[in-house]
Amino acid sequence: MNKIGIIADTSQDLTFEIGKNYGIEVLSYHVQMGDKTYKDLIDLQTREFYETMESYETLLTGIPSLTDLEEKLDLLKSQGKEDVIILVSSSKLTGLEALAGTVKSYYEGLNIHIFQTDQIGSSAGLFSIYAGELVERNYSLDQILQELTRIKEKKQATIMALFRTLKFLIKGGRFNKHKGMIGMFLKINPLLKLIDGGIEVIERIRGKQKSLKTLSDLVKKDLKDAEKYKIVLFSGDNEEELKDLRVLLEEEINRAETYIETELTTVLGVHAGPKTIGVSYMILD
Repeated sequence: MNKIGIIADTSQDLTFEIGKNYGIEVLSYHVQMGDKTYKDLIDLQTREFYETMESYETLLTGIPSLTDLEEKLDLLKSQGKEDVIILVSSSKLTGLEALAGTVKSYYEGLNIHIFQTDQIGSSAGLFSIYAGELVERNYSLDQILQELTRIKEKKQATIMALFRTLKFLIKGGRFNKHKGMIGMFLKINPLLKLIDGGIEVIERIRGKQKSLKTLSDLVKKDLKDAEKYKIVLFSGDNEEELKDLRVLLEEEINRAETYIETELTTVLGVHAGPKTIGVSYMILD
């Protein structure tokens, strides 16, 4: 039996089903809607969230509780694990790394290793999925950490997304308000990418169809010469554009080692808003 456990979280756009498939224990972030707080994917499901989110003035997110993390560690210890890798999203955007560091300082019975992906959403999730696969292949702890570090240092994982409204990104303080309001007024679709752990606008495009084509062209360019890669298409209650993007990237999807589709978890949807559409990928060459 392999004695390495993997812990990740819903800020990586991971569901419990995906976690089960890849041997990952998934922690739920907290989402506050109005005066009530919910555990992502436990107390609040994605479709319900997207259908009601615009009716709430207060939308906030919070990291998993210390107790929740301890319970995951207790579970893995009871299964005979000796080492646990906790993969976390960018510390510029989330706070789980600090919590994990606190627990690591006193928790006994497991060797805890924290891996900072410098990613968010499904590009962070791809690191966790890959780690789970490497555990299944009986890679050693050092081999797993070395391989994850190789991908990270070569900047071979990324995420790009089109936000169809900037309202929620502005509200969450993750986008310049003045620029955001101008973008909405001019009906410009910003194409965002995670760069050095932070959100950056890389294109400003008029028209939804043109923006979707621009997104797919950038993906095609990056994956043109890749021989081995994983790809995720995601949306926030936007099946129509997800279908269009699937067609635009049909060849890239067919060539992928791993292909996954997700609906953004609620903790991501709080900031992205409804109708978001995007792609993440990890090149393994």
